Amino acid sequence: MCRFSLIVCTVTRTAELEAFLGSLAAQKQPPAFEVIVVDQNPDDRLAPLLDRCRGRFPVRRLRSEIGLSRARNVGLAAASGDIVAIPDDDCTYPPDLLHRLAAYFDANPGCDGVSTLVTDRDGSFSAGGYMAGSPLAIDRGNIWRTAVSPSIFVRRSVVGEVRFDETLGVGSGTVYGSGEESDFLLQLLEHHRRLDYRPEFVVHHPCFHGPWRAERGRLYGNGMGRVLRKHRYPAWRAMFYASLQLVRAVQFLLKLNPSRSRFHLAMALGRLHGYFHVRH
Repeated sequence: MCRFSLIVCTVTRTAELEAFLGSLAAQKQPPAFEVIVVDQNPDDRLAPLLDRCRGRFPVRRLRSEIGLSRARNVGLAAASGDIVAIPDDDCTYPPDLLHRLAAYFDANPGCDGVSTLVTDRDGSFSAGGYMAGSPLAIDRGNIWRTAVSPSIFVRRSVVGEVRFDETLGVGSGTVYGSGEESDFLLQLLEHHRRLDYRPEFVVHHPCFHGPWRAERGRLYGNGMGRVLRKHRYPAWRAMFYASLQLVRAVQFLLKLNPSRSRFHLAMALGRLHGYFHVRH
């Protein structure tokens, strides 16, 4: 049975990371796995927590500069498992997840990666809004509704030199505050890798309930627009995805929720800016 490398990048969060690690300790019939914690905290706040975990499963603590994509690349370089995953530090795994995923990979040797459904514990879509309800072969058209960071499990053997774009994502220091996982998978697709979306597998991640800051929406929108441009999507796709956010902005304005309306408006404008305003 395959072995997993779970690369979890973290900064500021402790209780959430403890909950994730606890969900790993509760795995039933677990396949072999290692946890690579890429710590971006300026102190040793995680040391007591990680010390408690080491008697239950292998844990390595690495350091990186601030930036989610930078941290993930540090983790990728250190991973030794057959399957690599990039769980968020505030997600959790159901008790049978790793066992079922290992069985799926073993039964489907032609599958290079799997993306799961992501919901909160009540079943509400999380971590990326709407996700498809049926199994799909992931492609350029459906990637935006079939994959978000905590849902991704990929064979390390097919990753090769593919890495996360360090100009994308939270903490990148650029205006492109999202899109790094989509870019990563699009690179794999361009290398003709087979990626399966399988919603019968679920990762739990809390829904975002605010604060709905326009700046956050702008950074998220810029990131998606940048990825669309980088992977040569036609301009109408950027305008279409921007229009979806404009509709949501109007909906929340009519619901007398101006802060969320501004958030979605900023995301719409960000998608256009990220696509049409090329930066080097």
